[in-house]
Amino acid sequence: HLAATPPDRREFLIFGDYLETQLKKLNVAVHSGVDVSALQVEAEKPDALVLATGASALIPPITGIAGPNVRLAWDVLTGKADTGDEVVIIGGGAVGLETALFLAHKGALDAETLYFLMFKQAEKFETLQSLLYQGIKRITVVEMLRKLGQDIGSSTRWTILQDVHRMGIKTLTRTRAKEITPEGVIAERDGKDLFIKGDTVVVAAGARSDNRLYEDLKGRVAEIYLIGDAKSPRKVLEAVAEGFEAGRTI
Repeated sequence: HLAATPPDRREFLIFGDYLETQLKKLNVAVHSGVDVSALQVEAEKPDALVLATGASALIPPITGIAGPNVRLAWDVLTGKADTGDEVVIIGGGAVGLETALFLAHKGALDAETLYFLMFKQAEKFETLQSLLYQGIKRITVVEMLRKLGQDIGSSTRWTILQDVHRMGIKTLTRTRAKEITPEGVIAERDGKDLFIKGDTVVVAAGARSDNRLYEDLKGRVAEIYLIGDAKSPRKVLEAVAEGFEAGRTI
């Protein structure tokens, strides 16, 4: 579950497990790993069709974005892609900040190790505290807007920004990435160019709805519903609410 990967987001696993359990209890047939075409749907002749085809990562038109040192944030979070030790993240929204925190915790003390070292009095408290906030990666987040995390709720945004500060993540707002090179990112801030060093560049520039199947089937299926990120990339709450409303209407 992608949503459960960033630090302090493990509760999403519980929700995912709950949904899977309900599907089994209700004997809902699930076919995974299947690509569905409009012709296949029409052949099934459904009374109603709900499309929750999600979204794909938005790739901004930046020179060098197809380079070998570029990764997508979603791939980093799911473990499909690794990074070097000096990382530049393009995008300071929810995904960009959570990816930064995910990477920043690499090599830092985890709770279990911290407890063991404190219980054994292996180091001074100040030393352990510094190791808790000190990972092996150096991270810079680049954001075009004036403020970070504009797509995050106010209370959650406050805690995330506090964690970003604690983990020593460098942030640059009002900064636009212009070009990606093998050595880092050329950006523009306040009308001046600057170079941000990094061996890996992670793109977290938002998402684009994947509603191609909906467009193919619109007008060809009597009752059709488009929900979740396929309708518009948003949060879990909106996606669940739309799914509930579609089910209730059907």
